[in-house]
Amino acid sequence: MTELRRPAAPAWVPVVVTVTLVQAVLALMSRTLPLLGLPLTAATGMPPEAVGQLSSATAFGSMVFFLWGPAAAARLTSIRQLQLGCVISALALLLCGLGHWQGMLLAGFVIGLGYGTSTPAGADLLMRVVPKDRRATIFSVKQAGVPLGGLVAGLLLPAVALHLGGIPAALTAASALALAAAAALGRWRGSVDSSPPPERGLPMRDLMLAPVRVIGLLMRARQLRLLTMAGFCLGVAQGVLMGFYPVFLSDHAGWSLTAAGAGFALLQSMGVIGRIAMGWVSDRIGDPVRALSGLCVLSGATMMLLATIGPNSRAAWIVLLSALAGITVVSWNGVFLTGLAETAPEGRVGEITAAGTFVLFGGYVACPLLMQAVFSASDGYATGLILSGLAPVLAGSALMIGARQRRGHPPGT
Repeated sequence: MTELRRPAAPAWVPVVVTVTLVQAVLALMSRTLPLLGLPLTAATGMPPEAVGQLSSATAFGSMVFFLWGPAAAARLTSIRQLQLGCVISALALLLCGLGHWQGMLLAGFVIGLGYGTSTPAGADLLMRVVPKDRRATIFSVKQAGVPLGGLVAGLLLPAVALHLGGIPAALTAASALALAAAAALGRWRGSVDSSPPPERGLPMRDLMLAPVRVIGLLMRARQLRLLTMAGFCLGVAQGVLMGFYPVFLSDHAGWSLTAAGAGFALLQSMGVIGRIAMGWVSDRIGDPVRALSGLCVLSGATMMLLATIGPNSRAAWIVLLSALAGITVVSWNGVFLTGLAETAPEGRVGEITAAGTFVLFGGYVACPLLMQAVFSASDGYATGLILSGLAPVLAGSALMIGARQRRGHPPGT
């Protein structure tokens, strides 16, 4: 009797797994400061809501990379860029153990630079190896690494801080994971990123004008404009949620650091499921704009529901909303990047995905800072959560109108 053999996994699957795990580690690095925000702010004499400054510093670092990084790092292969991102993030996180607020802000900025490599370099690698009919799903699998990193951060780092040496031990553990990810990437050098880098770097004038050129590419195509606008508005809600949720649960709902970490981990675990599911749905629909329009409405509605949480809220209600937020507010990034990558001109995937992510990170930078002021002025979190939920709802309405107009006009008009 002939033994039936299981079909071999496609050759690109191990690459996807590696890139997704690196995405998770870089996301863990970017989540570490907000997750440990309450003890970090207390140690430096800052109010709890000042954690928004750390989130904004990290997002700003990523924005700087999205503008200049792809051009400045043109001589490095995608694998080398990801390795560099892991190493500088690990070194920066160790600065936070010095206990100075300015040092933490600088560390957040450098971590953001490191995280910035994950979008253009990761997108370039996936576009090389993944079949077209699988891209939305696989891009969403890669982006599921972001909530996966947050899940690991929420479960691991508070426990390390509690049992193995406090906040410095937690920072060291996160840094060690990033260095391990950099080492793991070495397996793929010279295979999936075998295109030789240019022998000479860009002239200084071209480097300085790189942001203008790339943003111009975004604005030239109507579908890119729609996708970028939606990404910014979705980033408003996601930036506030990721920047404040652990502190919100500790400072407002009265949960302990470990309980808040568990709530954050639940949110992130549902985000893993949500991102993969939304990528699959987008592939079935065949239109990222339509998929994003629905996600905009769901994201905004969830943020408004989170505003109902208070000090006397039942744990079951908070758990339910945490799970819902993971499925809705955290689930859209892979669909967004797929739309950008497939609409990008030939050979410009890295630049277009970086530029589009730069715009959405504008929401990550501005909104935590604005919400810090709103939270302080309103003596609570509800008003800020409601305001941050309005942006994606408005974006969803605009996308629906734009989609109807697109069906009535030739492509590219």
